[in-house]
Amino acid sequence: MTERLYYTDPYIKEWNANIKEVFQEEDKFYVILDKTAFFPGGGGQPGDRGFIDDLEVKNIFEREKEIIHVLEKNPDEKEVKCKLNFSKRLYYMQQHAGEHLLSAVLYDSYGTQNDGFHMGDEYVTIDNSIKNLTDDMINEVENKVNYYIYKDIPIVDYFVDYPKVCDLNLRKACTVEEDIRIVEIQGIDRIACCGTHVRTTGQIGLIKIIKTEKYKGMTRIYFKCGQKALEDYQGKHKIVATLNKNYSSTDKEILDKVINESLQVKMLSKEVKELKEKLMEFCAQDIVKEVNKLILFRIFKEETFEEIQIINRFIIEKSHSINILVSEKDRKVILSHDGKFQLNCGKFFKENISKFQGKGGGGDRQCQGAFLKEEDLNNFSEFLRYEANKYVKF
Repeated sequence: MTERLYYTDPYIKEWNANIKEVFQEEDKFYVILDKTAFFPGGGGQPGDRGFIDDLEVKNIFEREKEIIHVLEKNPDEKEVKCKLNFSKRLYYMQQHAGEHLLSAVLYDSYGTQNDGFHMGDEYVTIDNSIKNLTDDMINEVENKVNYYIYKDIPIVDYFVDYPKVCDLNLRKACTVEEDIRIVEIQGIDRIACCGTHVRTTGQIGLIKIIKTEKYKGMTRIYFKCGQKALEDYQGKHKIVATLNKNYSSTDKEILDKVINESLQVKMLSKEVKELKEKLMEFCAQDIVKEVNKLILFRIFKEETFEEIQIINRFIIEKSHSINILVSEKDRKVILSHDGKFQLNCGKFFKENISKFQGKGGGGDRQCQGAFLKEEDLNNFSEFLRYEANKYVKF
């Protein structure tokens, strides 16, 4: 069985090892070493990465108590020099130890348990049985976990026999019966875990909850630890500093200023929408006055499709006609009438629009279509104009 250096010294970066076995499957080489610091993944923690000699470790996993290193080439020598991607390892150790501490505080404070743990490259999530995690509760939990970080409490690990597990008062029941490894934050938490962790809570650095959401009757908690938490703060500080500069304000003033400006923008947007609606109504009135036919065909070169939808609404109210309105800007067309024609707009589009490389549909009285090419839009619009005559009785 491979000697697991990541348990005896999780901070090891380089070591020498002997190759015990190499086997090939397709274009990959699977290498077993006599000792390794590459963690194969487990307990929610991804596997490590690094190099064996100059060959990149593409993947790593455990099979029958052996650690398998996946390479793209067969190493030339039997004795190899291994190098761990330690920045990634430290990230994993900080996040994993942080997850233990955060979960322990939630358990101690609210009696809740985790039923899911994922460690990503940017943040960590736990799915916790707590139902309603308020902002005040989040602040209380954050204060408590970071207080334990400041105390720099030792984190130890050890193996125990299964009969002794019941005496340890674990936070969560153990699901294995052999090779049981306990990770303990002294005086705070004790749980079975196969992952790697920093040696003291102080080395976690910082824990910051960044978001929560409801998930399958539980609460999914997003958080960052250590370097990632610092990077998160640095990024958000940069945003706040930029806003302060643009608004000529301080940190305490900026939120009120942004809220006030947002309200002003909403009011102005509402006014603009109302004015645009009025303008489109006048436009519709002019169109209806100009056209004394039962087929109203108009191509709009600058107006957006949203604008011609408004115009179309007013035309339906003011005119008894089949309306074909085209937005060249958005390459879209709308077909409509007031319900007094035997034309099923949606059915007509369904039967014909694909012949012109367009997509669309709608109801009996109104439908719309979109095209990638202006040529297809124009051809279909002319086709509509021609076919509409069949539904008009002069």
